[in-house]
This record gives sequence, C-alpha cells and structure tokens, in this order.
Amino acid sequence: MARVSLPLLLSLCSLSGGPLLASELTPPPPADHWQSRDWQGLPGASQLEKQTVLFAKHDSNSYLGLAILLPDWQRSGQLWQLTRQLTRVGFDTLLLLPSPNQTELDPTAEKKQQGIDAFRKQFAERIVQLGDAKWQAGGFKLLLAQGTSAAWVSNLIASEQLPAPDALVLLDGFFPNSQSNQTLAKQVAQGTIPTLDLYQEQGGNWPLQAAEQRREESRRSHNLNYRPYALMELDEAPGRIQGWLTHLGWL
Repeated sequence: MARVSLPLLLSLCSLSGGPLLASELTPPPPADHWQSRDWQGLPGASQLEKQTVLFAKHDSNSYLGLAILLPDWQRSGQLWQLTRQLTRVGFDTLLLLPSPNQTELDPTAEKKQQGIDAFRKQFAERIVQLGDAKWQAGGFKLLLAQGTSAAWVSNLIASEQLPAPDALVLLDGFFPNSQSNQTLAKQVAQGTIPTLDLYQEQGGNWPLQAAEQRREESRRSHNLNYRPYALMELDEAPGRIQGWLTHLGWL
C-alpha cells in the first residue's frame, strides 16, 4: 500500500471537510488587540474596569480636575505627549484607547444605523464609566478629543447621549464625509460649553474642511463660547490649551 505524506494528508482532509488544525479554528483577535498589547507594561498603562488605559497623576500641589484624552485611531502616542503640560497645571490625565470602528462608521449611513447606534452607546458608556472611576469631587472635567474621536464626542454631547464636560478641546476633529461634517459644525455652533477648536494648518483635507465648516457656522451663530485656532505645529497645542484655560479662569 502506498504511503501518503503528512502535508498531502492534511490537504486532503481540508478539501474533504475533514478535521482542521487548531490554528484554523482559532478566531482572529479583535482589531484593537495589538494596540492594547503594545501599551501594556509602558509607564502610565494600567487596567481600569478590565480595559487598558493610560493614566497620569497631577504634578502640582493642587488638584484641578480630570482631563480625559480621546485619540484618533493609531494616534494614541501623539495625544499622550500633551499630558505633561496638563499634569503640571493640576490635571490628572486619563487616555482611553480608541476603537478602529470610529474611523469606518459614518453617522449619516442609514444602512449601518444599527452598528452606529451600538458604537455610540458603547463609546459614551466607556467615557462615563472610566471617567467617573478617576474623577475626584470638586475638580473640573475636561475632554480633549482628536480626529474622529473629536467628531463623535461632539455628536454625542449634542444629542445628550454623553453628559457635557466643563470644557471641550477638539484637535483636528472631522468625519470623512462632508454632510456629516456640516451637521457636526451646526452642533458645535449651537453648543453652550466652552470649546477650543485646534487644527493643524498642514493637516489633511478632511480635518481642514471640517474646521472651516465649524468656524463658519459658529460665526453665523455668534457663539461666544467657541474659540478656533490654527496650529503651525502640534507642539503649540499645550501652550494654546493652557492660555485658553487661563482665559476661562481655571488657572
């Protein structure tokens, strides 16, 4: 009787619907698995409500509040660099790792509304739950959100699915859709919380177009709580945020 090699036998089993290898039965890891793994073990990384977060305590003598940082997908390290200045002036900082879904979903896509509603609910619950776990009574709540996180957060606040913070900082906020950005612009223009809208002059087309739409709508609405500012470089952001907080009377 002829002998059959192991590779050929496995191939035949696969074609015939026979047993598969264990590796073939293992489902792929979640899209954010490697992101969480990359941050684990680094300074500031910790587990909060079974989620990987980055947390830093304030360096000053007095506690000013909690700054919740919401980066865009694959931009966590970029936003985390802003924490040093915030901790120096009295903020504890809490960075929530982003979801890849936030860059793929469009709030105007009616066919995907079920998935959009699920994401919005989960995103809002994460911010509230993890933020409340680190916030100390008597302090301010500052939200600093970037890219699509900034767009989703503004959308959630406007629809009252997320309690409004004491102040909001947007950094290159945008949706990758013109109609969604126009809706976002109207929501920001009608907002009542102090909002600092930072955008990089050398940013991409979507962030620049979205920022322009927000400026125009806020100008029409005479929104005195809205402050836009163009950045030549991202390194300017900490100084602009500190100056704005001083203007608000927080510092």
